[in-house]
Amino acid sequence: MQVYDIIVVGGGPTGASAAIRLAQRAPHLAARSLLIDKAVFPRKKLCGGGVTRHGWDLLNGLGVSLEVASYPVHQMRLIYADLEATLYWRNLIRVVQRDEFDAALLNAARERGMAVREGVAVREIARDEDGVTLVTSAGELRARAVIAADGANSVIRQKLGLVRSDRISRLMEILTPVESVERAPEFANHTAVFDFTPISRNVQGYYWDFPSYKKGVPVMNRGLFDARVRPDRPRAELKPVLKGELAERGLELEDWKLEGHPERWFDPREPHSAPRIVLAGDAAGTEPWLGEGISHAIDFGIRSADYVARAFAGNDFSFADYTTRISRSRLGQRLRFKKFIAHYVYGNRGEWFYRTGWRLLQVGLPLLRQLVNKNPVED
Repeated sequence: MQVYDIIVVGGGPTGASAAIRLAQRAPHLAARSLLIDKAVFPRKKLCGGGVTRHGWDLLNGLGVSLEVASYPVHQMRLIYADLEATLYWRNLIRVVQRDEFDAALLNAARERGMAVREGVAVREIARDEDGVTLVTSAGELRARAVIAADGANSVIRQKLGLVRSDRISRLMEILTPVESVERAPEFANHTAVFDFTPISRNVQGYYWDFPSYKKGVPVMNRGLFDARVRPDRPRAELKPVLKGELAERGLELEDWKLEGHPERWFDPREPHSAPRIVLAGDAAGTEPWLGEGISHAIDFGIRSADYVARAFAGNDFSFADYTTRISRSRLGQRLRFKKFIAHYVYGNRGEWFYRTGWRLLQVGLPLLRQLVNKNPVED
């Protein structure tokens, strides 16, 4: 049996960032650690692909510069029915293709000396006083500690019995070609569209249009996000809603390959660790307001690596205060604040609430632009 100090399970942004952080802050541990993932990269990952400024800043802090195609977004167009408001902020997000982004970040972990094994799936786990045994598709692996960054459907979370189905958001998306970037306003104006009209049809979220490039070809990433942060409210039928949104844009849902995936949101009231194991990233949860996960995933990876490194320094692997530490951190504060917004906005507030809110945005966002973004936006 191969024995390691730390095994990171999951090679997405959380796991790769955890590995890079270990190499950065605790190279002696990184040299005796391993990252595994059931997939072989580049692997497909459904996601809007928007990486916020905060996400890029976190990567800069890790000393990582990824050479991947990204499309800068300078405007966020917010829609509710016939009302619109636009937030202007240079490089608000940069839209990437997740298969390219994730593969590049995992490669950065390799370049920093982290051992990586792809195509290795976890089947079972067993904990004892001295460590964790992972039964995998490649045999048994042993570690003194495990960072579980294996996504919303985390096998390790399930094996630990930490599953709560009412903490799941739903997403559906398609990619459509763009005939002319000059005639597509989202490309011409570097604009991401967030259409909250589906709230009127019990969707606790929004429809999106994100301009992006896939292998050098312009495509529109289109999708529907339903937070389900209010399980007491009726469950929306997403396909008819998405079909209607696409029809308004001259598209037929049946013409495209529709794909969906779950997304777990972080609840500080639930445990996210067990002795010698911590959950991170989507395995622990993201935020249910906009479902923005990439920057939170990177942040989670950094913090989980720091936490586990401290455990080795103090020889304390109970991990009893992990959830509390995450919840009280800036990451936890952001996640809890966005959960509060989602719970409030996606409640059954009535038409007057949303129409009044959008009229206030129409007045307030131009003032915000004058205060924060005084220079005109350039392409």
